[in-house]
Amino acid sequence: MAYGYISSALMWSAFAAVLLTGAAQFASAESQNLETDDVWVVEGETATISCRVKNNDDSVIQLLNPNRQTIYFRDVRPLKDSRFQLVNFSENELRVSLTNVSLSDEGRYVCQLYTDPPQEAYADLTVLVPPGNPIMEAEEDVVTEGNETEMSCTTSSSKPPAKIRWLKGAQELQGVSRVEDNYDSMYTVSSRVRVTVTKEDDGVAVRCVVEHPAIKDFTAQKILEVQYKPEVKISVEYPKGLTREGENLELTCRTRGKPQPQEVSWMKVDDDVPPHAVITGSELYIENLNKSFNGTYRCVAANSIGEAYDDYILYVYDAPTTPPPPSTAPPTTITTTPLPDTTQDSRAGEGVQRSVDHAVIGGVVAVVMFAILCALIVLGRYFARHKGTYFTHEAKGADDAADADTAIINAEGGVTHSDDKKEYYI
Repeated sequence: MAYGYISSALMWSAFAAVLLTGAAQFASAESQNLETDDVWVVEGETATISCRVKNNDDSVIQLLNPNRQTIYFRDVRPLKDSRFQLVNFSENELRVSLTNVSLSDEGRYVCQLYTDPPQEAYADLTVLVPPGNPIMEAEEDVVTEGNETEMSCTTSSSKPPAKIRWLKGAQELQGVSRVEDNYDSMYTVSSRVRVTVTKEDDGVAVRCVVEHPAIKDFTAQKILEVQYKPEVKISVEYPKGLTREGENLELTCRTRGKPQPQEVSWMKVDDDVPPHAVITGSELYIENLNKSFNGTYRCVAANSIGEAYDDYILYVYDAPTTPPPPSTAPPTTITTTPLPDTTQDSRAGEGVQRSVDHAVIGGVVAVVMFAILCALIVLGRYFARHKGTYFTHEAKGADDAADADTAIINAEGGVTHSDDKKEYYI
């Protein structure tokens, strides 16, 4: 029974203490007028801690270190650390600076105001340690086009851990990073990236960019050296237009590669190069072309990476017998002297004479046709007026015959009456 009574008393005492503490904290929160700010500072530089009072009733302000040791009591410094210096003291502010900050100075500093109950505000001091210079390494110094290479970048002794980014030219690359926590609360960060290179990457910088709040940016870079097989291009130096019989042909083989191609050769596909062709390094010269030279001419270039070629198809056209058609050559300005005006007048006269001749011929033909037409009309009217029927003596009696035989007999046996022969004109 007594044990239960004691337990109940202890429980109520604890509950009352909690209530009183809560009330005190509530009162403190209501009447709190002490302020301060968190501070970030780079190792070796100076930090400033400020304790500010909104409405001070002559209460004492003091600053304590993370070990609760008094750094300044009003404007007096009990702590024998000369790195702490008074910057400002008034009834509303106590401002103290700490020079040559080290990692051991990191922690929570306390601004304290002696009121009833006392008020406190906390300033967290964070010490930033910048990373060391990044160290960048490549798997190989020279890379062949199409291959993949790996690069790494490492930075150490930073706090907080640094962040590493990769750039190839202006292109962002995705790397894989790893953070190691050292024994002295420092961090080492390393990152790796793999890059597949092309010939266009030759001479491009790959950069490792280290980002950290204590610094602006640290950068390390490596210039890519990419080897690639030759690029070959045949250009026609002469002629600029069509290739015709009797003309000359001059070709140049232009190459580019890394390493630079040392071997350049000419050949004719499926045939031999004409015997009188002149080959000088990258140039091919053939004079006095004819159609037997038609075919495909190839320039081959090689280096230690590989070889490549380009083809030129030759087709020889007939020699021009008329002014040649316009070629693909750039236009050439030709100055000509205009013909005298008399020539133009002569041509105009010829045209006029031809026009007059045609007009005369046309007029004559029209007159003739008109005369013929008139003659036809006159003849037609003449014949129309003299048209009639003739009755002769030989046909007398034929009208009364019953048939053709009777008509013939009657006609043959008729009596001759020369006086009765008449003609009738209608």
